[in-house]
Amino acid sequence: MKRYIFLLYILCVCSVLFASSVEDRYVMKTFENGQLYFILPFDIPSQDTKVKALSADITYLITADSVTVNMSVCYPSALTADSIVFSGDTHFASTDFQTFFIEMEGKQWLHRYSVRMPWGVLNQLYFQNPPFVLSVYAKERQLVYAFPDKKWEKEKKSIQQILQMITANKRLYK
Repeated sequence: MKRYIFLLYILCVCSVLFASSVEDRYVMKTFENGQLYFILPFDIPSQDTKVKALSADITYLITADSVTVNMSVCYPSALTADSIVFSGDTHFASTDFQTFFIEMEGKQWLHRYSVRMPWGVLNQLYFQNPPFVLSVYAKERQLVYAFPDKKWEKEKKSIQQILQMITANKRLYK
């Protein structure tokens, strides 16, 4: 009997240690016009070791055609961004993005941007290999952000699970 209890204990510990739950990656709220999904902030590393990672979050109302990607960019000086581009197998460029604010945060300037893109484009970005590259263009500067391959596999798997769940639930609102 002690063996079975020990074996059950080991199985429980292993399931906790190796579980890949995405429940801590998003919040879902139900409203009259559909479910709202908020994918909690995550970091996309900068390709320049002197620049902090870009922090992004994603908001999607299940009855909408587009998704909102909000992002925070830290840089040593204030930037006047003119375009934000997602590139890779899928390409999406936006010059029609919103700048929420630019303010000092310690010794860095914090820039908060919001980009709207079609739902299908977000899906394509997370169902491609290699990882997409996110570039923020500001005059003569290009800030480049991308997941390293190992981190991309984990990130892609988590976001794909959330996107598949959203897709399954979209059918309920047609």
